[in-house]
This record gives sequence, C-alpha cells and structure tokens, in this order.
Amino acid sequence: MKRLGTSPRELSEAADTLRKGGVLIYPTETVYGIGCDPFNREAVLRVYEIKRREKKPMPVLCASISDVEMVCKLDEHALAIAQLLWPGPISLILPKKPELPREVTAGQDYVAVRVPASLIALEVMRLAETPLLGTSANISGAPPPASDTEIAEELAHEVDALIAAGKTRYAAPSTVVRLRDNSLEVVREGAISVEELEKILEQAGVKARVAKL
Repeated sequence: MKRLGTSPRELSEAADTLRKGGVLIYPTETVYGIGCDPFNREAVLRVYEIKRREKKPMPVLCASISDVEMVCKLDEHALAIAQLLWPGPISLILPKKPELPREVTAGQDYVAVRVPASLIALEVMRLAETPLLGTSANISGAPPPASDTEIAEELAHEVDALIAAGKTRYAAPSTVVRLRDNSLEVVREGAISVEELEKILEQAGVKARVAKL
C-alpha cells in the first residue's frame, strides 16, 4: 500500500491507480471509502474480498450529474431532486444502466449513487475519468472510519494506495433515499437527518413528502 497526501501530484497518482485497475482508500465528506473503477469487474470483486463482505450492493460516486448518467437512469423528477441535493452527503437509489456490472449491485437492478462534496474525491474522479465505487473503508461489520487514523491496518495493507487527509466533515455515512412518485423514502438516515432533508426541500419550494422507513 502506498500512502498518499493531497498534493496535485499525489492525487494524480491516486487517479493513475484507478486507471490501472487498482483499489484505493480515499476520503469523502462523510467517511473514508474504499473503491475502484466500478466498470472493472475484477477490481470490484477484489473490494468484496478486502472488506470480507458478502455479495451486497455497493454504492457509486460520480464527479458530476452528467457522469451519474453513465451508471444509472435519471428521469425528470430524479434529475430535479439530484440537482437540489448534489454535491452532498445524500445517496439516491436509482435504476442502474446495463453497462454497470451486476457485481456492483449484487445482481439488483438499482444502484445507490451520489455526487460527493469532497473536493479530493471529485478531483480523483475527474483525473481518472471514471466514477468510484463508494463503499466505506472498513472490514464488513466494523464502524466506518471518519479519519485515516481509524482505518484498520489489515484493510489498509491490502489496497494499492491510501489518500490520508485527516478527519472527514460529517463522520457519518451518507443518507440513502429512494424516490417514490411525490415522496422521498429515507432508507438509511446518515449525515443528513430527515428533518434537515425536509428543510432543504421546503426552502427550495419542492413539494415532496419525506418518509423514514
């Protein structure tokens, strides 16, 4: 594992790791993630192995809303919500495109996706010209790390590179939301609470009911 900082040269090296099919640990505004090019099946399977994770769906991060359309389908309603909430710590569950390997979603037809607010993650994706697998950088079942010092050594040693950038902003996973007609179903409450989400929608004049599952 190569430990990297956040200089332009080091972020370029991190992006090169992804282009070569490697696995990277990187910071977001929520928690640290472990990821790869989600279109590289071998790298995706390697992430499962490193996390000791059973085959469960894994989220995807994108550098922009236009990049989101590489991995999933955005109808008019989803696009309006996405433009309101992104970049930020809210993941939307949307229909996956056939091009996205089924290994990413464990065979399901939907994927959780978001555009993060982390400038580091955004720059790495921009340089690599690829989205990023966005699962948390922890052994399955362990707490997600909110600082590079919290990343388990056994996990860190198995990746190709790690971007160390101190503490994350929220120290909590993203909030996961599913769109249902005129409602937003909160599948997992995380960095943004149900109350905060309701306030965001209200301030934007969007009439949508928020329901916590």
